[in-house]
Amino acid sequence: MGNPLHFRKSLFRVFLLPYMGLLALYLLVIGCGSTWLYLAARQAQTELVTEHIIEVVTPFVKQLRYQHDANKDKTKPFLLSQSVIQLYQLLPYLKQVSIRDRQHGYGVRLSFDKQLVDVELEPLQGYLPVTPDHQQLASRLHQETTPFFHITIALASEQGDPVQMDIAFDRAGLVAQITNTMQAIIHSIIGFSLIGFLSILIALAITFYTGLKTYKMDVRLQKIYQQAAMGKLSASLVHDLRNPLASIRANIKNLLITPEETEQVVDEMDQDILRLEQKLSDFLSLTKPRTSGFQKIDVKLLVQGVVKKSNPLLQEKNITLSIQIDSDLPEITVIPEDIMDALFNLLVNAKNHTPSQGHIWLKVNCIDGKLNITVEDDGSGIQTALLTKIFKPFFTTREDGHGLGLAIVKHTVEAHNGIIFAENRSPNGAKITIILPFVHD
Repeated sequence: MGNPLHFRKSLFRVFLLPYMGLLALYLLVIGCGSTWLYLAARQAQTELVTEHIIEVVTPFVKQLRYQHDANKDKTKPFLLSQSVIQLYQLLPYLKQVSIRDRQHGYGVRLSFDKQLVDVELEPLQGYLPVTPDHQQLASRLHQETTPFFHITIALASEQGDPVQMDIAFDRAGLVAQITNTMQAIIHSIIGFSLIGFLSILIALAITFYTGLKTYKMDVRLQKIYQQAAMGKLSASLVHDLRNPLASIRANIKNLLITPEETEQVVDEMDQDILRLEQKLSDFLSLTKPRTSGFQKIDVKLLVQGVVKKSNPLLQEKNITLSIQIDSDLPEITVIPEDIMDALFNLLVNAKNHTPSQGHIWLKVNCIDGKLNITVEDDGSGIQTALLTKIFKPFFTTREDGHGLGLAIVKHTVEAHNGIIFAENRSPNGAKITIILPFVHD
């Protein structure tokens, strides 16, 4: 069913990495967006609270200014009117209300036992501050850290004397009131964030499940394709084996008819048996899996071994072999025996299509970080219509060929995650190129 480790790596690379990136992006956007939304909502709610305070206090300030002007006896502390009780009822976190001018200071504060107590304060000194609006108060409420939240209102008597009113609130109580009001918003932010997070996890699970099912289906389809290909190859092999078997059968009959030709007939039968053995060996090479035996090897040593093995065959036709190898090639991870057999097959194929005293070129270099191997000859070349067919099993243009050599080469190259293609060279001859990665997973 394939390599589970390779599948897990692919699954992690194709599914988990993008979803982890998407999840990180989602958390970043939701985190920043939720923070901004919470701060904006808190600011708006705080402005509503401070605006309500201003609306409630404004009528009281007008009345207080009138009472202050009506108090002609500046030697006796002024007692705030009974309207202060109503003010404390309307503003639950109110702790103290005070009023001061240049001569007096007095106020009413809320004691620990929830009773209103009159207090005397220092007279007003210095200049009056500017009365803040509700937006400024909303910003101050969360920026300051003192236990009491003071709101200072500048007044003026009829004589133009400065009068200052100060209202103090329990800051923690106001913040708690705002927080309680925002519970629905906070719960909504958390709820929608969790829904989005769970949606991504569900999508990941669905994608993972779909990928796993697709992988299993792909494995089954590959198995079906392999069986179909094996059936086709087997049928072709059976077809190709008929001629040698028929020749052996005919030679056996000839032994009965012409015993004096026994030696010649036995030699022919031996050649037919050798061809059968070669076909079966090549067929097994074409179908065997290549998943182990990879090792690092010097490219020059690999090429030199192939050249040494092929030289006797090339000398039979006095073919000149020119070799060009880059000097700074790194080591390559391959199955050495398979790559050597593939290169040997290419040289033998070039030798079969090169006339006597012809020329073959073997070039090995590095292009775009990959190993490029080209085998060229000065033979008759390849018909354009056959350029894509020469790598198919049992396809051959030679009477004594069995059509498995180039198919085995292609099978080997693809097992190394490489590519192979053929083309005609100018002015004549053929050129086959192999491109292999230096590192094989």
